[in-house]
Amino acid sequence: MIFEISAKYFNMFDELDLTIRAAIHNLMLVLYEQGITEIHTGGMMRLLGVSDEVAQEYDDERVILDDNFVKYVEEINTPRPVDQTLH
Repeated sequence: MIFEISAKYFNMFDELDLTIRAAIHNLMLVLYEQGITEIHTGGMMRLLGVSDEVAQEYDDERVILDDNFVKYVEEINTPRPVDQTLH
């Protein structure tokens, strides 16, 4: 299964600890900056310490980092007014 990165995808991380979310984001950003735009989901999970048993369930999935990922990175790196809330 291959799916493109979008704001909807990042909503899957809502239940994850902020530290884990930041690690996932940073890993994806480094890979994107190195020209890697297709990420093996099971492999990324293993890098983040998920057991092989659990990660195997995601070995057929990929995350595609496209223009939506670039927009997401630009948006989160843009300074916001203190009273503005992101949804």
